[in-house]
Amino acid sequence: MESRMATLETRYDTILPTLATKEDVRHLETRFDKILPTLATKEDLKNLELKLTGTIHQEINACTWRMITWMTGVICISFAGVFFIARYIHV
Repeated sequence: MESRMATLETRYDTILPTLATKEDVRHLETRFDKILPTLATKEDLKNLELKLTGTIHQEINACTWRMITWMTGVICISFAGVFFIARYIHV
């Protein structure tokens, strides 16, 4: 029984220094008190989402014809390359 008590006491002595002290907890509380007011709320995130969604749609609409023209050009050049290879290059 005494040996069990001795092992428990040694385990307690090894665990005790790793536990947080009151000063550590106070330090963390002050850090949280400084950080929490700067975090975004649900309303802030919703407003940001609405702004980003509107901006993205405007940008896509502004670039629609540019994207269609670019894709058409790439496809035409690809077909021209395939036609040239099939017509003039004999293996």
